[in-house]
Amino acid sequence: MIEYLGEHTLIGRLGEVFVSTSFAAAFLAAISYFIASRSENDAYRRMGRAAFRLHSVALIATAVTLFIMLFNKYFEYDYVWKHANRDMPLRYIFSGFWEGQEGSFILWSFWNVVLGNILLLTAKKFENLTMMMVSIFQMLIGSMILGVYVLDFKLGNSPFDLIRELPENVGLPWTQMSNYLERIPSFSDGRGMNPLLQNYWMTIHPPTLFLGYASTLFPFAFAIAGLASGKLKEWIRPAIPWAFFSVSVLGIGILMGGAWAYEALSFGGFWAWDPVENASLIPWLTLVGAAHVMVVNQRKNRSQYTALFLTLITAILVMYASFLVHSGVLGDTSVHSFTDDGLMKQHLFILLFLVALSATLMLFETRLRLVYLAGIVVLIIAGWALELKVAAIVAFLIMSVIMPILAYKKFFVKPEKEEPLWSREFWIFIGSMVLLLSAAQIALETSKPIWNILAEPFAGPLMDIYSVTKIEGLKSLAEGKLAPNSDRINHFNKWQIPFAFVVTFLIAFTQFLRYGKSNFKQFGKKILLSLSVSLLITLAAATQLSYDGDEFILLILFFTTVFAVLANLDYAIRILKGKFNASGASVAHIGFGLVLLGALISTSRSEKISENASRFDIEQLSNDFNNNEDVLLFKQDTIMMGGYFVSYKERDKQGLNVYYKVEYFDAKPITYKEGDHVIARGVVMRAKDNHVPGPDFILDQKDHWEVVKDPRGMMLDSIPRWTQYRPGKKLFDLNPRIQLNPEFGNVAEPSTKRYWNKDIYTHIRWAELEVDTDATGFRAATELKLGVGDTALVGSNSVRLNQLSVVKDEEREKYRIAPNDLAVKARIGIKTADGEVFEVEPLYILRDSILPVPDPVIQDESGVRVNFDKIDPVTGKHTFFVAERFANRKEFIVMQAIQFPMINILWIGCIIMFLGTVMAIRHRIRLSKKGKKA
Repeated sequence: MIEYLGEHTLIGRLGEVFVSTSFAAAFLAAISYFIASRSENDAYRRMGRAAFRLHSVALIATAVTLFIMLFNKYFEYDYVWKHANRDMPLRYIFSGFWEGQEGSFILWSFWNVVLGNILLLTAKKFENLTMMMVSIFQMLIGSMILGVYVLDFKLGNSPFDLIRELPENVGLPWTQMSNYLERIPSFSDGRGMNPLLQNYWMTIHPPTLFLGYASTLFPFAFAIAGLASGKLKEWIRPAIPWAFFSVSVLGIGILMGGAWAYEALSFGGFWAWDPVENASLIPWLTLVGAAHVMVVNQRKNRSQYTALFLTLITAILVMYASFLVHSGVLGDTSVHSFTDDGLMKQHLFILLFLVALSATLMLFETRLRLVYLAGIVVLIIAGWALELKVAAIVAFLIMSVIMPILAYKKFFVKPEKEEPLWSREFWIFIGSMVLLLSAAQIALETSKPIWNILAEPFAGPLMDIYSVTKIEGLKSLAEGKLAPNSDRINHFNKWQIPFAFVVTFLIAFTQFLRYGKSNFKQFGKKILLSLSVSLLITLAAATQLSYDGDEFILLILFFTTVFAVLANLDYAIRILKGKFNASGASVAHIGFGLVLLGALISTSRSEKISENASRFDIEQLSNDFNNNEDVLLFKQDTIMMGGYFVSYKERDKQGLNVYYKVEYFDAKPITYKEGDHVIARGVVMRAKDNHVPGPDFILDQKDHWEVVKDPRGMMLDSIPRWTQYRPGKKLFDLNPRIQLNPEFGNVAEPSTKRYWNKDIYTHIRWAELEVDTDATGFRAATELKLGVGDTALVGSNSVRLNQLSVVKDEEREKYRIAPNDLAVKARIGIKTADGEVFEVEPLYILRDSILPVPDPVIQDESGVRVNFDKIDPVTGKHTFFVAERFANRKEFIVMQAIQFPMINILWIGCIIMFLGTVMAIRHRIRLSKKGKKA
C-alpha cells in the first residue's frame, strides 16, 4: 500500500460520501412520495420531506466540498486540475466550479433543491406528486456525478476523482511514486479555465441560466401531477406563478448570454444564433406560450391539452438543450459547447425518460399505456440484441409522437363551439402556436447534427428517395453531411422575423379584446390612437433610418414592435388606469417590444466603419480580412475611419492580457488657403483660392486646384495628401485586448464606447504577439508566389514583382555569374510603411544549368531580404522568400470597428421586461392565494 505524499484524500472521500448520500436520499424521497400519493398514511409524506431535506443538505455539502478543493488548488484531483490554476483570480473560482459538466450539474441540482424546498412548503394538495417528480429528476441529475460502475456501465463522472485513479492512468509508472506531486511538473499547476470564460459574465450568467433551467421543472411537475391525479384543470392555478417565474429567469439568463457575447466576445453583435444560444431560446418560447395558455384556461377552461403539451415539452426541451450542449454532438458548430465526457448515453436516457413519462401519463386508458410501455420494452430489447439502437430510438420517438395525438383525440374534451374570432383567448392561442412554430424552426435547424445520427440506419432508403426526387437535402442526410446553413444569421432572420412581427402584433392588440366575444367597433376605437401613432413613427423612421423597398419586412417588424410598445403603454394608462398590481403583463410586453425594437435597429443599421484607408491591401495578409470591413493601423499613424480619425498609440501587456490603445479623434473640416500644396491622385496640386473642400477631390479640382507642372526642388515628402478633414480634439480611447493562453489559444476581446444613441464596438482582428528572429536579426521568411505585376504584403512592407528577365552576357561579370550558369533576374519593388520605395534585383541561378544556387539580396534601408527560389513557366507564378529585419519593422494591427445605433433601447427593454414579469408573478401569486380567476 503506497502512502502518497501531499495528497488531500479525506476531502475527496467526503465529497463522494455526500454525492452518494444525496442520490440515495433523492431516491428515498421519490419512493416515499410515490407511496404517499397512493396512501392516506401521512407518515410516508413526512418521510419524503425528511429524505428531501437530507438530500438538500448532502447536495449543499457536495458543492461546498468542491469549492474548498478549487479554492485550495488541490491539483491531484482531475476536476480541480482542469478548471483552476494558480494564476486564476479568486473571483473566477466560482466560474471554475461550473465551467465543467460535473460542476454545472451540481449547480442545476442546487437550484432544484432551493426551489424544491419552496415547493415543499407551498404545494399543499399537490405536494406528493410534484415532490415525487422533483425527487426523481434530482435522482436522475445526481446520477451524472456519481462516477460508479454498474456492471460494465459507468454511471456519471465524479468531480472527486484523483488523476492517478483515472482508468487511463492506472498502472502508469508515475502512479507508483509516493511523491509524484513533487516530481511530476504538470501537477505543480492546473490547466485553468478557457480564456473565453474568464469574464465576470461567467460568474453571473450560468447561475441565472441554470436557475431558469431548474425552474422549468416545477410547472412540469404540476402538469405531471395533474395528469397522474386526473385533475386536468386544478394543477394550472398553482403552476401559473411558477411558469411566469421561469419565463422571467430563463429569459434574463438568455439575455445575459447575449450581453456577454456583445461585451466580451468578438461575435460582432448581441445575438449570433449560436447553437448553444438557440438551445436555451427554444424552451423559453414554448414556456411563454404555455404560461399564456394557462392564464386563458383559468378564465375559460379551454386549451387544457395545449397547456399540458407546452408545459411538458418545455421541460423536455430544456433537457434536450442540455443534451445538445453537454454531449458534444454540436462539435464545431458552436463556439461554447462542451465535448463529450462519456455522459451522452445518460443524457439521452434522461431525455427519453421524460418523453416516455409524459406520453404515458397523457394516455388515460390502462390498455393503451400497457401497449405503449410494451412497445418501449420491445424496442429496447430489439435495439440491443440486433445492434439497431439508433433505429430503435427513431421508432420510439415516432411512437411517442403518435400517442399524444391519439390522447388528444380520445381523452381530452373538445369545446362545443370554437372561440369567437374577436376574443382574447382565440388570439392568445394563435400566439402560442406561432411561438411553437418559431421554436420548431430553430430546433430543426439547430438539430441538423442530430438528424445525421438518426438518419444513419435509413441511408439506403433515403438515397433511393433522392434518386427519384433529386432533393439535395435527402442526399446530404443519407451521407451524414447535413449541416447548418453557412449564413447562419441571415438564414434564421429570414425565418424568425415573420414570426416576430406576428407575435408583436398580437401583443399589441390582444389585451384590448375581451374574453368571450368583443364588440369590433369598440375594439377599433381602443387601438386607434396607438395604431395611428405607430404608423406615423414608422413612416418617420423609414425616412430617417433609410429603409428601402428591399427591407419592407424589417419595416413591418419596426411597425409591430412600436405598436406593441405604445399599445401596451396606452392599455396600462387608459384601460387599467395605471393600477400597479394589474399592469405587470403590459409592462413586460413593453419591455419585450423594446428588446426586439432595439435588436432590429442596432442590427439592421449596424455599420462596419473600419474600411481600410491605409496604403496596403490587407486581404494579402489573410483571406479572412476584408478591405471594406477591416482597417490596418500602423503604430503612431493617424488615419480617417468612419467619420473619426483613429491612431494606434501603444500596446500594454498586463498579466495574460495585451491591451491595444486606439485613440479616436473628431474629424474637423479643413480650410485650404490659396497657395497650399497637396498631393492628389499622385500629382502635386496648388490651391487657387481659399475654400472648404467637398467630399471628392475630382469635384473640387476644376474650380479650386491647378497642377504644379514642375515640382522639382519641392520637398515632396513634406507635402500632405489631399483630404476633406483633419484630426480635431481627442474624443475617447478604446482598449481592445488579446487574452493570452497557450493551453486553449489566444482570444480577442472587444472594447466599446457607449453613447446614448449608439455604441462604437472595436476588436482586434490581428496583432503580432511574439517575434522570432534568426541570428542575423531577420524574422521568419514569408513564401510568396508572384506573377509579374503582383503585389503582396510582408510585415509592414509591400512587395511587387516589377519585371523578370534573363541575365545578359554583358551583365554576368556584374553579378559574378559563372560561364556555365543560367541566371534569371527579378526586379522587386519594395514600399515601406512610410511610403518610401526601393528596388532590389535577386537572381535565380542554376549552377551548370542544373543545381539551384541561393542568392539572397538585402535592401538595407527597408530591412527586407529577398531570395528568388523557383521559376514556374507554366503558371507564371514564381516563388520568393521574403523576410523583414526586426529592427526595421513598423508595428501594426488589423482592427474592426462596428457602429450599433440605438442599442440602448434593447438594454432598457431587458430591464423593463424583467420588472414587468416580476410584477406579473406577484399579481398571479396574490390571485392564486385568493382563488380568483386571472
